[in-house]
Amino acid sequence: MIIDPHQHFIRRTGLFLLLISAMGSAFVAWLHSQQGTPQTLDLVMSNGLAVALSVLFVWLLLRPASFLNVIWAAFLIALFAIAVPAWVYPIRAMHTPGMTLIDSLPPISSALMPLILTMIVFVRPRQVLVAASLAWVIVASPILSYLLMHPAELQSARGMDLAITLGPVMMIVLVYIPFHRGIDQWVATLQSDRAKLQKLAERDGLTGLYNRRASEHLLTNLVAAPDTNDALILFDIDHFKNINDTHGHPVGDEVLRQIARRCEALLRRDDVFARWGGEEFLLLVRNARGAPGEGVVRMAEVLRMGICATPIDPAGTVTASFGVALFHANDTLASWLQRADEALYAAKAEGRNRVVAK
Repeated sequence: MIIDPHQHFIRRTGLFLLLISAMGSAFVAWLHSQQGTPQTLDLVMSNGLAVALSVLFVWLLLRPASFLNVIWAAFLIALFAIAVPAWVYPIRAMHTPGMTLIDSLPPISSALMPLILTMIVFVRPRQVLVAASLAWVIVASPILSYLLMHPAELQSARGMDLAITLGPVMMIVLVYIPFHRGIDQWVATLQSDRAKLQKLAERDGLTGLYNRRASEHLLTNLVAAPDTNDALILFDIDHFKNINDTHGHPVGDEVLRQIARRCEALLRRDDVFARWGGEEFLLLVRNARGAPGEGVVRMAEVLRMGICATPIDPAGTVTASFGVALFHANDTLASWLQRADEALYAAKAEGRNRVVAK
């Protein structure tokens, strides 16, 4: 199975953030435990969050395919751990004489913002905007409502910090989400345009096959890490100049397109098919099956018969000559191509419309 490097990076990042978050929650639990009179709610929430995030870390480590489900579960669990104190402490402060919110509330705002920013990284912007807006309303509304009803606490340093962080600052973060979506779309457009340009650079404009430059680059890489089961098939359309002279170049172009399509339909997914130049085509056969040479020669015969089986109007029956060269352990790219070329010329010399292997 081919692993997408981007997805692999995202999953590793998710694992790292889960681990850091679990450790951070455990550290917060330890800080609460060091207080003279620790609040039971703070200890339960921070310890529970540390355990839950640790479980999700192990789950994602064992089941990478569940990445999005794990991220959403972590978001909901963390939101619950933040929202409960955000509601309990304002209510308790309102009904407990002498208790103030600014002195009892744990650092809610320092947890909400990284939670939302983390979701921006992993989840689609439209889903993040809804989730972040709901999280903000759930967490910020009881705290901001309490502060508005208690001006003295609002005007304190902690009160102003809470009001600014949960108010204007969080609004800026929410506004950033659609902006981030626009950046994602712009990057996706750039990647799509790059892929199109790459395809134009690698493909032959007439047949849609790989061009000579792209196939030479691929062959160079293969020779650097050789596989003795690989083979080259080089074939040339017989008497192609006569087709152009008799019927014109548009018909010649159509013959090239028809032959490319016929051969592509007979090839395996791993094989690499290229227009080598003019009326000449090259096929790289990966992991050729059968006794040395037999499988490749058989494949070349199938292609040869597929080309001449049905006439191409108005040119009529078109044939091709094939040269086959197995890869040898001491081959360079030049020597490998030379043997394929020699086999092709031998096929032409022996009367054309045949396969010769070297």
